[in-house]
Amino acid sequence: MTVDSTLESLFFTVDAIVDGVFAAIAKPGTGAMANAGIIDLGDQTLIFDTMYTPSAGKALSEAAVQIFQRPVSIVINSHFHMDHVGGNQSFPGAQIISTSRTRSLMLERTQQFLSFALNHPEYPASIQATLEQETDVQKRHELSIQLGDVLAMDSALPTLTPTPATLTFESSLTLHGSKRSVVLTAMGNGHSPCDSILYLPEDEIVFAADLLFVQSHPSVQSSNVYEWILLLERLAKYEFGQIVPGHGHVSNKQAVTDLWHYLTDLQKRARFFNENQIMLHAESPALIPVAYQNWSTPSLYERNLSHMLNQLQASNQK
Repeated sequence: MTVDSTLESLFFTVDAIVDGVFAAIAKPGTGAMANAGIIDLGDQTLIFDTMYTPSAGKALSEAAVQIFQRPVSIVINSHFHMDHVGGNQSFPGAQIISTSRTRSLMLERTQQFLSFALNHPEYPASIQATLEQETDVQKRHELSIQLGDVLAMDSALPTLTPTPATLTFESSLTLHGSKRSVVLTAMGNGHSPCDSILYLPEDEIVFAADLLFVQSHPSVQSSNVYEWILLLERLAKYEFGQIVPGHGHVSNKQAVTDLWHYLTDLQKRARFFNENQIMLHAESPALIPVAYQNWSTPSLYERNLSHMLNQLQASNQK
């Protein structure tokens, strides 16, 4: 497949970045949820993250075979969140690589996820009911995407099998192929407790997973925002021209700067609310700043601000 080719799937669009390097950009509400990478090492095909559902993972595997005419042999999990590891079982012949922390959390949290989903079969119907009652156009759009992803996972539950890494590393791992080398680096505790990125030094490309959201509000509820800001500063020092985020379109260093500003602005606003004893509620002045008003999943902004404000207020009581 040539660099200017585009491959469409029900779950994603495959965008060619350079010869032998592709980004699978998730289509909202299909059960894919997060982006992935398809990379030709020369003698092996590498997949970076496997999306949310086994069906999306299977489509990703099939796309890689269509492009390179061989099975996938290496799969990387950037971190443990389900939208990045849910398709692991669809790569039965591949070696799966992650940090040891990602592996242990993936097993623990996937079991928790399965337990919750199987014990709350009413969950999809509750989202459907909320959607039917919602009148705000933007909120309806978000809910419809959420419902699509939930229904896709709901149909996968009977056969969903936690499939952890078969090879783990701690800080950095370099994979050398006949066409290119890639460097897998454990960055630390930013978006999740175990964020890793994949760097292609010859191509100057980074697959950043959820350390980067492009034109999309990130979820910070399980994040260390203070550390995440430092990790973005570290990421910006890499030599790259293109970067593939966990959510959003392929971008450049400006996207790293944009998210850095988002998170630092969020910190400042939470501090302002805390110092002025402003309680966040429906009438609070929690409007999304102009710079981020066109980002996707806008409902996350108030949740993010509330989360950080709660953290500050809890620390005040200690």
